[in-house]
Amino acid sequence: MKKLFVFTVVIFVVSSVFATTIYDIQYTTEAGPDGTYPSPMVDEEVTVTGIVTGENYNQDNKFFLTDPGGGPWHGVYVYDYETGPMVGDEVEVTGTVTEYYGLTELGYCTINILSQGNDVPDPIEVTTLDLVVPALAEQYEGCLVQVDGVTVTETQNDYGEWYIDDGSGECQVDDGFFYLDEVVPPIVIEVDMFWGRIIGCVDYSYDEFAINPRTPDDLIEEVFTQPTTVEAIPVLNDNYPNPFNPETTIQFNLVENSNVSLTVYNVKGEVVNTLVDEAMPVGNHSVVWNGTDANNFVVPSGIYFYKMKAGDRYTSTKKMILLK
Repeated sequence: MKKLFVFTVVIFVVSSVFATTIYDIQYTTEAGPDGTYPSPMVDEEVTVTGIVTGENYNQDNKFFLTDPGGGPWHGVYVYDYETGPMVGDEVEVTGTVTEYYGLTELGYCTINILSQGNDVPDPIEVTTLDLVVPALAEQYEGCLVQVDGVTVTETQNDYGEWYIDDGSGECQVDDGFFYLDEVVPPIVIEVDMFWGRIIGCVDYSYDEFAINPRTPDDLIEEVFTQPTTVEAIPVLNDNYPNPFNPETTIQFNLVENSNVSLTVYNVKGEVVNTLVDEAMPVGNHSVVWNGTDANNFVVPSGIYFYKMKAGDRYTSTKKMILLK
């Protein structure tokens, strides 16, 4: 009996260590032929456990699921009509990884609700620009995110889609969970309307990423904060000059020694040049980009994006324009 008990424990530990996560399904840096980023596990049957972040998507029980710790690459859309779990449920999903016109999802599912009333991971703080360029936005597909201080730039179209901008770039908001004109009182979206915060699950449809608020409570007119000690974080500044020709300077500040990457992308989300990829000390830093790619060839005029990552927690993306 003792040997059998030890053998059973070893098998349990090994199987737990190698359990598939949502991150395993989603993480990729390889763009597909259509510019989207398909899962490396397409057509595989998987079993994952996670926390439900959004319920009754499209009003027919589909839902969004995240690994318990949350974070980029840790969310996925579950295409299932029957079970109908609720936000905060911990569920085990066995299904097939599929790509539906660029949206990674789990289909043909068997779902087991393990527990209810669990804490939902906090939304990931992103900019509106982060949800525009596929190479930047793909990591948030299926995740719960929030954008702060946004202004409406386009009212709802016939598909319930509208657009917002926090000053970094315009992104879409959609009505996957509820219709604005069916709540009481109805929510009317107007150009130049300001929202202090919008929270929602990110989907991908018709070549655009979109935030889908789950209830009217995810549309917050004003954000109130209690006076408190503000945690010091890195800061990525606007490049100068902008627009520019032939070069521009990018400045950033580090509040602690950090591993830093600073990467330039084109509008297709392709990496143009990596300006920084190293450990750097605390303090102010500046980097000059002279409008060339990694092979030192001059790039054409147009819009480019530069994205900075510092440590495990800070990410920021900004837009610049090269004119010749």
